[in-house]
This record gives sequence, C-alpha cells and structure tokens, in this order.
Amino acid sequence: MWKKFLKNNWLLIVIFFFGVLVRLKDFTVIPIDAHPMRQTDTECVAYFLHTGKATFFKPKACLMRPVSNTDGYFFLEMPFYEGLIAISYKIFGVHPWAARLVNLILYILGSAALYGFMKGWWNKKTAYLSVFIFSFVPGSIFFVGHAIHPDAMAVSFILISLYFGWKYREKGKLINLLLSGLTLGISVASRPFGLICLPLLGYFLFLRKSKIRDYLVIFLLSVGFYGFWWWWTRKLGVDTSWENWVLAGREKLFDLGLLKNLIWKNVIGETMGKVVGLLAGWGLVIGIIKKDKRMVPLVLWLLGVIVYWLIVPNGNLVHQYYADVYIPLVVILAAVGLAWIWDKSKILAILILPFLAYNGIRTSNYHFDIRFNTGAIAIAEEIKREIPEDKKIIYLAKDDSIPLSLSHRQGWMLGEWPTDVAVHIWAFMEMRNYKFDYIVEPKYRVDLKTEDWEIIKQSYPLVKKGEKINIYKYR
Repeated sequence: MWKKFLKNNWLLIVIFFFGVLVRLKDFTVIPIDAHPMRQTDTECVAYFLHTGKATFFKPKACLMRPVSNTDGYFFLEMPFYEGLIAISYKIFGVHPWAARLVNLILYILGSAALYGFMKGWWNKKTAYLSVFIFSFVPGSIFFVGHAIHPDAMAVSFILISLYFGWKYREKGKLINLLLSGLTLGISVASRPFGLICLPLLGYFLFLRKSKIRDYLVIFLLSVGFYGFWWWWTRKLGVDTSWENWVLAGREKLFDLGLLKNLIWKNVIGETMGKVVGLLAGWGLVIGIIKKDKRMVPLVLWLLGVIVYWLIVPNGNLVHQYYADVYIPLVVILAAVGLAWIWDKSKILAILILPFLAYNGIRTSNYHFDIRFNTGAIAIAEEIKREIPEDKKIIYLAKDDSIPLSLSHRQGWMLGEWPTDVAVHIWAFMEMRNYKFDYIVEPKYRVDLKTEDWEIIKQSYPLVKKGEKINIYKYR
C-alpha cells in the first residue's frame, strides 16, 4: 500500500519536503522576528492554556489591555490555534520548536487540501503548480510555517474548507458540506477576514443547483464560531475596544501613495512576492480572455479583497500578515497563469519555477530579521527569576511587551491611556486601582520623564537591584 502511495504521490512528497525545509529556518529561535509583539502575545495565550492558568473560553495573555482588564483576558481570536500549541507543549515541553511543529502540520494539511481541491476543480498539473507556489509564497513561508501566529491556522483551514466544498459539489454528501462550513468557521474565528472566500463556496453550491438550505448551512457555520465569540465576550463584559484600532482611517485607502505602498510593496512585494503577483495577474487576464466560467467566483473573491481593504486599511498598511487571508486566491490565480505558460512552453515554465522559489525565499528573509532589542531576552530571564508567576507588573518601557511575554508574567506596558499605562505621573496614581504588584525598571531605558519617575519611586520601595532591571514593590 505504501509503495503504491509513494509511486502515485512522489512529486507531491518532494514539494512537501522542500516546503518544510524552507520553513525550518530559525526553527528553535524565540519569536522576536517580524511582528514580535503579536507572536509573543499568541505564544503567551498558548502557555497559559498549557499550564491551566486559563481556559479555552477565558484565554489570557501576558500583556493586559486595556488597563482595566485586570485578568488579562485575550479575546482577539478564538484560541483554536493556541490550543493546538498548548497540546504540543503538553507532549514536547515549552519550546519554540514545539509551537512551530504545529505550523508545519498545518502547512502540510493545507497544501494537501489545496492539491485535492485544485486537482478536482482544474486538473492535476494545476494542482501540483498551486502547491509549489503556495510552498514558496513569502508570506506563506513565514506566517504559515514559522511565525507563532493564528494566520497559520486561518490560511490552512480556508484551503481545507475549499477542498470539502468541492467534494460536496462532486458527491453531494452532507458530511462534506458540514466539514466545509466548520473548517471555514474555525478559520474565520481565527482571522474573520477569511469570509471573503465565500463566493467560491457559493459557486460550488450553485453548480450543484443546491437549495437554500445548503447556502444557509455554509453561511451559518462559517460565521457561527465568530458570532458566538462576539456574543461571549460581551456577555463577560470585558472591554475589548482596543482591538478595533484596525477599523480606523478608512480614508487613507484613497491616498494613491498609500495604495501603491499597500499593493506593490506590502502585498505583492513582501507577502506574495513579485513573481507570484505577476503570475496571478497573468492568470486572471488569461482566464478572462478565455471566458473561463471558473473565473467568475475568483473575480468576486478578488472584489472581496477590495472590500476587505476598505474595512481594515490601517491593519493592511502596517502589518503584512493582514494580507495572508488572500494567499489562497493569489496562489490559485498564479497556478492558472503558470499552467497556461506550461501548455505553451514547458521549458519556460520550468525556468520560472526556480525564480519563483528564489524570490519567495529571498523576500521572506525580510520577515526573519530580528525586530527587537535582544536585551529583552536577558530582561525576561531576570523577571522570570525574581518575580513569582502569579504577580502582576508594570514594565517601564513604551510599546514594549516582549519581556512580559517571554517571562510569562502578566502586566502592563507604557503607552496610550486607557489601553496602556500613560507616560505621566497621574497614570500611576490611577493604576493603584488595578492591583499591580511590582514596577520593573529596565536599566537601558525608561520612557517616563525623569522628574516624574523620581516622584513615583518615593511611593514604591526598591526590593531588588538586578543586572538588567530594578524592581519596585507596591505597598
């Protein structure tokens, strides 16, 4: 049986091998490369699930936002992804590679689903090309493979949902419809913007001449988890207003300079890669010229991307990972374009493949660069040694929660009130109401005015003068 399997799938296995290989870069390194605060926040949620200090329905992070959220609840996403990492921690121990092992599994599952989906919807050749392209998209290499980040689950589960959606279109088994809706629902609960792929699932139901029931099943399941999470957070009464910052600044999208930066640099350049972006554009043009009906749902999906940009312009402009949710769309279009080139000239298509892989690996290197002062590691180790795990601290650095998360200690950082502790003396007067235990002063930086800090210190005795930090106790 295994010989037959290997014989029939050897090329797919080879692609998986190289896809895993490029994702092994910095496999054991702590997550302080691209978007380190997002990564360490996510890891901290998984850690608290693993230790039993939080539950699936009441997940907690180390950075406490807003300041009134004294339990440190973290409801930015439903913690399916963090739950998988917690399971991996239970099995292998708390190591960065244990978290990234989850990512590798999600990459393989997503790639296998993409292959099965494209093989059925298009053909075997386009299926192989789509998996190859997906394996070397820069954003896929980093965010669906390396980064400790829920996008790994969101993207992979979109692909799994499309696979089951196609299977339902082919065989009509209710279980496939349910699995398609459930997996998309998990993706949306991880990153709600996955809803933009609904036109493609709706297209498959249209091909089956489905009744309204099928459309309702897909829609309700796809939004069900996210809808429950929205209701649940409001039932608990936790202030999550800070999470909506990405919805601000819609007018920015109509600035040509910013739009150019979004599309050419942030999306095509750093997330998709210019080779993949050009292939996707070519695939779209070819499909439209050939009047291929399969382009209809892809064009609708593409229009969904524009709607998505209108909803979250700020997030898209400053965070590359906001582009991850349409990696599946770009990959499909690029595979269609490359398949057309293959039919016209196999030699040209084969020559493109190494350039595609090189562009993906080289461009993804941008994300792997350490983005944070590595002194945070030593500070985190000292915090872990000197402060008990159940104590809460105020860390005197602005927009810097990395030491909190790396040490797995809950607390607040300096920033904009009331999301974070303001860099003013009155904020520390107010923080007396929020039950902190210690103030940690990093010796290399304090983002308070010297005169304010001198006054504040008079109310809190110095209990430890360490190598990298000073610790003051609340009394």
